[in-house]
Amino acid sequence: MSGKNEIIIEPVYGEGPLPYYPVVTDRKDKNAVAKIYKLPERVIPVIFLPGVMGSNLKSSDGKAVWLANCSTSPDLLAWIGKNAGQRKRILDPDSTSVFNGGNIDPEGAKERAMFKSRRERGWGEVVAMSYGTFLPWLQEALNDHDTMIINKMTNNGEKTLREQLIDMNLNAEKGESCLTDSEVALSYKYFFPVHAMGYNWLQSNLVSANIIKSRIEKTIQDYQAMGYKCEKVILVTHSMGGLVARCCSELQGGNKYILGIVHGVMPDSGSPMAYKRMKAGEAGATGWVIGSNGAEMTAVLAQSPGPLQLLPGFAYGPGWLRIDGLASLPKSDPYTEIYLERRAWWGLCEERFINPESEEIDSDQPNENWGGYEFLILNKVQPVIENLRNNYHCNTWMFYGNNGNKFPSYNVIEWKDISNVKYKNSDSHKISNNGVIFYPPDVNNKTTRIAGLINEDGGYQYKKFELSPPDSDGDGTVPVRGAIFNTSGLKSQIGLSVDHEGAYKDDETMDSRWFTLRAILKIAQEIKTTGLAYANE
Repeated sequence: MSGKNEIIIEPVYGEGPLPYYPVVTDRKDKNAVAKIYKLPERVIPVIFLPGVMGSNLKSSDGKAVWLANCSTSPDLLAWIGKNAGQRKRILDPDSTSVFNGGNIDPEGAKERAMFKSRRERGWGEVVAMSYGTFLPWLQEALNDHDTMIINKMTNNGEKTLREQLIDMNLNAEKGESCLTDSEVALSYKYFFPVHAMGYNWLQSNLVSANIIKSRIEKTIQDYQAMGYKCEKVILVTHSMGGLVARCCSELQGGNKYILGIVHGVMPDSGSPMAYKRMKAGEAGATGWVIGSNGAEMTAVLAQSPGPLQLLPGFAYGPGWLRIDGLASLPKSDPYTEIYLERRAWWGLCEERFINPESEEIDSDQPNENWGGYEFLILNKVQPVIENLRNNYHCNTWMFYGNNGNKFPSYNVIEWKDISNVKYKNSDSHKISNNGVIFYPPDVNNKTTRIAGLINEDGGYQYKKFELSPPDSDGDGTVPVRGAIFNTSGLKSQIGLSVDHEGAYKDDETMDSRWFTLRAILKIAQEIKTTGLAYANE
């Protein structure tokens, strides 16, 4: 490098992994100045937990079975055309595990010298399609010490991302607090290496949380073995990852290792979308991959406690399932009234779809298929949903989606009666809420149901119901009703115009990234109460 006012900055290493930066003005200048900046030797790992379907999975033989590097990834498109039976066999929570072979933008020499590689830090475990641009951005924003040093030495007037947040008002509806100079200055006394921890989203979030807890402990121990001082981590979550984080922190005793948690678009009390997907699948290209109808989705979800733990619990409240002219449910208990309702056509799980290869269906007594599903709901789904209720880390920050015009969401599920002939539910024409469900070929188990409703004379009155489209504020998946919560540990909350899957992407808005970065730096201030505090702080 040459030029009178240029800055030369290169890392120099002594014993151990801790780098020093010599900053030297142009060596040709007789007035050259050299300063040595010792970089932090104290580390606060930031660990990202993805949402449902946000972790890459492999089969027991090590072959990737769920890998989403991009929307046109051959591994993802391979799901198009797979039937319900194939999906059930491949996406079995007992024969799958996390796969670390996803695409990663490689780290530079500086990052690799200070920390383990990005793959060793788990970046390949999460789907690049959703998080491939966010993780590098966060890594740079939290570890740009050299950029900050150069800016100060040259007086170039430029600011790092952290410094740009000083005095920036993000308009949070709760806990709006701009970053201060001293808070940013304190953050530069620590490194924040970014990790990602995928989990098997098919299995119970409680099981995943226990694994994550062990990995957090090992992460801390690894940094200590490298010569860094490290005691606690900060968690950043997406969607169902928030439930895993809360299980880890509040139900599995992991909070002693966690400084704070940032939640993005978490379905706190559940989302009716979980019901909709199991009954009707997904539309369009998304449905081709994850399941386009109830048969394909039920075969997988009826054996997978993780996705079922996204269902609305008691905290969501009554009346979110409305069957036109028949019922508004739940009245009090969603588990018995909806999820374990075996005979009504609008029950969550249609028994004949549980095992596509089984012929034992529609019997009067619960068979093995239904019995396994019922056990799952009562022993693995309901306990986790309800035990998480009102359990949050004492340093919690969250953002949620609130744009109903751009991302309409299901606040309620409504089956609209679109029959040509209407009926009156009078004493002389009683219609049972239950009934035989029919699937003509053109219906294909999607958003239309034709039900034979039994009248008082023992005959059938055929009715046609159609699933109404979503029309409420949210992020397209989680409605505001299922996202917001209040707890003494909630430090800040903000509603943003974000899409659920792309909540951390920057193609629509930077708001979620700014909020997340600020939340991490605010949480980091709590380090002053730990053994990693500096004596003069």
